[in-house]
Amino acid sequence: MGSLLVGIVALNVMALSLNASSSKTAGLSDELPDSNSALRADIAYGLSNVRLQSPAPRIGLVMPQTASALMLTPGPGDAEEAALRLKRGDFEIGSTYVAPVAEVPEAPVAPVNPAATLPTVDPATGLPIDPATAAPVAPVEPAVDPTATTETPAPTTPVAPEAGGGVTP
Repeated sequence: MGSLLVGIVALNVMALSLNASSSKTAGLSDELPDSNSALRADIAYGLSNVRLQSPAPRIGLVMPQTASALMLTPGPGDAEEAALRLKRGDFEIGSTYVAPVAEVPEAPVAPVNPAATLPTVDPATGLPIDPATAAPVAPVEPAVDPTATTETPAPTTPVAPEAGGGVTP
């Protein structure tokens, strides 16, 4: 009978230890969704547009205008052409991107009386008009010194670059 009593006590001790370990496991499984939620929030913050766009101007990157972004569809032979361009160092395709200029507010402009404006060129002669006299101004020929001589510069011949591809002084 004593051995039976020892067996029952041993069974109760085993049941208590199993219950304790299962409650510990249940507590851990309740903590996992909270931990996963916190990790997802960290990843979302790390990949957020604001976080990625804020340091971009410091390294020279700009956000393109919506209309300037093009979707390209690759075709056969595009990979080989891209590899050749990379090998040659030809990274530019099309026109160079020009960053948009910040809008400057316009300065107020004084109203103009159309009757007070004069034409700047005489339509009959094609000569410029003097604003003070409103008469066409004849062009002035530069004075030529008959004793002056002009020298013709010696013709230059282009120098072929060296075989190494360097710049010759």
